[in-house]
Amino acid sequence: MNGIERIKRRTWTIILLMGFGTVGLFVQLIRVQYGPYDPVFQSLAKTSVGALEKLLPSRGQIFDRDGSLLATNASLFYLEIETLQLNQKSIEDIALVLAELLTLPEDDLQGQLAQDHEAAGRFRIRMTYESEAGSRYPITIEAVEAGILTTFLEDPQGPDLSGLALVNAQQRVYPAGDLTGHLLGFVNQEGTGFFGVEGFYDDWLSGNPITILRAYIPLEASLQPEPPAGVNLALTIDIEIQQLSDVALERAIQRTGAESGQIIIMDPSNGEILAMVAWPRLDPTNYEKWLSVAEEETLIISPAIAGQYEPGSTFKVLVMAAALNEGVVTPYEEFIDTGEIEVGGAIIRNWDGEAWGLQTMSGCIQNSLNVCLAYVGSNRLRAGSFYAAMQDFGIGSLTGIDLAGEVPGSLRTPRHPMWTEADLGTNSFGQGVSVTPIQLITAFGAVANGGEMIQPHIVLQVAGPKGVYWPKANVLGRPISEQAAREMTLMLSNALERDGGLGVVPGYTMAGKTGTAQIPTEFGYDPNFTVASFIGWGPVEDPAFVVYVRLDRPTLSPWGSEVAAPAFKEIVERLVIQLEIPPNREINQAASLFVGN
Repeated sequence: MNGIERIKRRTWTIILLMGFGTVGLFVQLIRVQYGPYDPVFQSLAKTSVGALEKLLPSRGQIFDRDGSLLATNASLFYLEIETLQLNQKSIEDIALVLAELLTLPEDDLQGQLAQDHEAAGRFRIRMTYESEAGSRYPITIEAVEAGILTTFLEDPQGPDLSGLALVNAQQRVYPAGDLTGHLLGFVNQEGTGFFGVEGFYDDWLSGNPITILRAYIPLEASLQPEPPAGVNLALTIDIEIQQLSDVALERAIQRTGAESGQIIIMDPSNGEILAMVAWPRLDPTNYEKWLSVAEEETLIISPAIAGQYEPGSTFKVLVMAAALNEGVVTPYEEFIDTGEIEVGGAIIRNWDGEAWGLQTMSGCIQNSLNVCLAYVGSNRLRAGSFYAAMQDFGIGSLTGIDLAGEVPGSLRTPRHPMWTEADLGTNSFGQGVSVTPIQLITAFGAVANGGEMIQPHIVLQVAGPKGVYWPKANVLGRPISEQAAREMTLMLSNALERDGGLGVVPGYTMAGKTGTAQIPTEFGYDPNFTVASFIGWGPVEDPAFVVYVRLDRPTLSPWGSEVAAPAFKEIVERLVIQLEIPPNREINQAASLFVGN
């Protein structure tokens, strides 16, 4: 019994001691939580439990209209250094390993590591490299290089890489490569989109980053929230049409010796851009070399929306369409071309310096007569109606296309202090006025679309956490009536057929106009080079596309009819197959009857 009693007493003693200990711990927890030392412990908790970290969401993907992937994400790694862990050997070893692995200058890497970072308050730095233009960018590596460095870090017998850390991040990947570079733009190493679709929709694609307290405890770290991903975009672009346009442009560049060029294909009924290509191509994963000239030569980055130029004879279509709309001329009205006309003290002559004699307005367009169009602009439309009509066509204004970097061009009106009456004469045949390719194809789209001008756009569908959204076509206005649009279309269709030029597409009724524009310089117009272009649409009875072709400084010939028109024909011959448009010739007969009046 004595033994049993002793066991009982010991048991109760232990229970009581445990109870007192529990009560003491509870009291101490209350003191820590609410006592006078609470601020101190709060501060210690923040520094010892985890660190504040900004989490970037997965950037939204981009597709073409049929679901082909145009932009997505992959992992890359930044190279960061914990400066307090560096020593002389690790500085040398890190610089040597990175120089050998990444083909970078060893002395530059060692110079970054050897600085007195602690004195400057830098305890973690990111390694950088110097580009050809002299700018510095963070070094990034892919999974293969990261695997090699991880092996070195884990090998106790390997080089001393103390302080080196691999930080996982996203890399933007473009499956179509430079085929869509100018259109999509690019994403820099900080995850920000620039130019094109990436720049315009950067906020939508990038989503909303969140800031968290990243726990050091593995279980808690694994339970941290993930930021919501950005939206996905489906574009109006058809990658197959984009490809055939790119092939046609490359052939045209090679055939003509042009310095650069652009092709745009748009559906005039809804403003959807089916293709947008440019030469030289832009590789969106190797964009650094473009940034050094981006400020001075924006057209290199976004030529379709920022490449301003004087349009030349293609502009005559808008002037004649405006005159038809105002009722100040008719297609069959006669004009005697004497070879020159004086407007505001400026003498204007035809492209060949010759007098063409008796012409109809249709003949003026077919033969692209500067004198006739200067007469129509200055004597029939006059300044007020002329500039109002050009503004209705969107000249001098942004189209509002959903691409970053658009510029408005330049249209000097009588309200401008530098405007003179001579400007009215030269503007009437496309000189002294600056447009962008997207402006001009949008204005031509109004003529093709029965007078109604639709805003061009790139995004077809937006898919996000809240559902799917389809942007609607936006009507910019009606610069001309349906009758004026029909008359202008028939004039151009007949001119194309009668001329029998290189832009004629057998079996299809097209309407179109060539352009040969001089290039202004600070010393006047360049005597050696031009901008050659062609804009056409079809089939004229129910237009499914407008095609814009521009070639800069061709050496084969200066004329749009010989340089740009063949590229238009090559594109359309393939485009009608791609869009499954059957041949139709009835409208040709109607056009011939019309001009016969």
